[in-house]
Amino acid sequence: SGDPVTEAQLKSGASWFYWIAGLSLVNSIVAFTGSDWRFILGLGITQVFDGFGHELGSAGKAVVLTLDVLAAGVLVFFGVLAHKRHLWAFVVGMVLIALDGLIFLLVQDWVGVGFHVFVLYCLFRGDKACRELNAA
Repeated sequence: SGDPVTEAQLKSGASWFYWIAGLSLVNSIVAFTGSDWRFILGLGITQVFDGFGHELGSAGKAVVLTLDVLAAGVLVFFGVLAHKRHLWAFVVGMVLIALDGLIFLLVQDWVGVGFHVFVLYCLFRGDKACRELNAA
């Protein structure tokens, strides 16, 4: 245990892994229905997968949906470990989110880039809290 404010900051930061995983899965499910609607908040890599899945038959779509679930699962895994104060989960997660943000940068989706920067800031705050709590 530690300072309640720092604990809250850690939990807030770690929870972003869950939010991104969930929103990305919603985006993927919506994409599979053929709708153009999506959350601006989500992973770029799942949107890339979904784009390929749109061109494939049902077997290909099943593979793409599996990849989407795996990507979201990785984030949930990082969220669980980040909540348990595993610093590496924040660090690796931030690297993956930054790399995912490059997808939005490449297609010049500035809202997506901005969202990734915001999430990185929130994760950084969680990382900082994790370091403080682990040092105490």
